[in-house]
Amino acid sequence: MSQPADPTPARTEEDQKGLHHLAEDAMGFGLLELRTAWAMVVRPRASLEAYMRLGPTAGETLARPLRLYLALNAIMMLVMFLQGGMEGMMTGSIPQEAWQSVADSAGKSVDEFIGDAEAWISLALVPLGSAVYALMLAPLMRWWDPENLGWRKGFRSTFVYLNIVSVPYIPFTLLFFVDQRLYVWSLLYFLGLVIYGFLRAGRGRWFSNWAVGGLKALALIAVISLAQIVITLPLILIGYLGGTYGA
Repeated sequence: MSQPADPTPARTEEDQKGLHHLAEDAMGFGLLELRTAWAMVVRPRASLEAYMRLGPTAGETLARPLRLYLALNAIMMLVMFLQGGMEGMMTGSIPQEAWQSVADSAGKSVDEFIGDAEAWISLALVPLGSAVYALMLAPLMRWWDPENLGWRKGFRSTFVYLNIVSVPYIPFTLLFFVDQRLYVWSLLYFLGLVIYGFLRAGRGRWFSNWAVGGLKALALIAVISLAQIVITLPLILIGYLGGTYGA
């Protein structure tokens, strides 16, 4: 007489699915996203090629690039929230007298104004930043690619590249808990990742030799720096309107 099957493997698989769904519900980040994030670090070039050849899920093996990018931004926003939000950045970059002036005109205290402004900026930061980076980088990715990608694949390759840069950058943000003065070093680290990620992933697609690749990576730094300025200007307006009219 045959013995009944051991139910333990099924339970283990069910538990793993439960953890996967819990992670997805909490952060939009499940096992597939974790596997994709790891692929961005260890095989960025192969991952980029898989996305370009096999479609937006790389043949059902990787997460969609935009989905992963938004999930990574959610993690960075969580880290920022645990550090006290954007208030430190905002108060450190603008003189107290200026805050007092705009708060007085809104009929609020400085703390109330900054709190309302920060809430609105936090809501706008990820969608605005994602849109600006994609719109400014995608034309370069299309122009540099020997294939006629079209805009759909051009945006896909752009978000793959942004993921390749973002995944190794996130752990560095955790060091801000130790010393927020590391923020300056994080900018240098980020610029290094812009160059490193492009050179690792793009050879054979975005450039054919290292000299050209280096020049194009520097061009990316210039475009990303310009994108950050473009993002900052509307965020200032959003923060002002939020601080003035927000409840």
